[in-house]
Amino acid sequence: MSKTITKIVVQKKRKDRVSIFLNDEFAFGLHQDIVFQFALKKGDQLSENQIEEMLVSEEKKKAKERGLNFLSYRDRSEKEMRTKLKDVGFDESIIDWLIEDLKRLDLINDRKFALNFASSKLTIKPMGEFLLKRELFQKGIHPALIDETIEKVYSELSQQELACQLADKRKRMLNNIDEQKAKKRVSDFLLRRGFNWDIVSQVIEQWGDIGVEGSND
Repeated sequence: MSKTITKIVVQKKRKDRVSIFLNDEFAFGLHQDIVFQFALKKGDQLSENQIEEMLVSEEKKKAKERGLNFLSYRDRSEKEMRTKLKDVGFDESIIDWLIEDLKRLDLINDRKFALNFASSKLTIKPMGEFLLKRELFQKGIHPALIDETIEKVYSELSQQELACQLADKRKRMLNNIDEQKAKKRVSDFLLRRGFNWDIVSQVIEQWGDIGVEGSND
């Protein structure tokens, strides 16, 4: 059974939205863009399918606005975007549609996200492969893409070099305590930062060379 649009009223608090009245009763609110998209006007007869179609279009517009707002703060992985949209109540079908649209626009790109995220992490807080992999996994990055990212970021600065740099800084902070205790603290610190034991043990074996250059700075 069709229903008749008896009134279209601009909302007081949101001038970009209107209230649609069907058969003299408030039915739903729509963005002005949706009204123009469907060329709605007073007196139009709407079937249930037409109503459903415009309500889906309304949800898509809301989801896209929300998604772009999330991206305005920082880049997001696909998993992060899905979680954000789900948390604010969008249906899975709407989320799927938006993710594909954002991918089409290259606004969601897990390959670029993973590389930028990993590079930034290593700049701000240098860490080993284990910890970086875990953080990428928590962002929802696919395991194969994680491996690809790890290979790229550590090709520019090896884990061994990063571990030595961190050990140098930490050793300087511990120069007033017993050497064995200092070694233990440095090795524990490196392990917490995600470096494996092979790398940590190699760094500790080079203890005498750590911090030699520039030690008088």
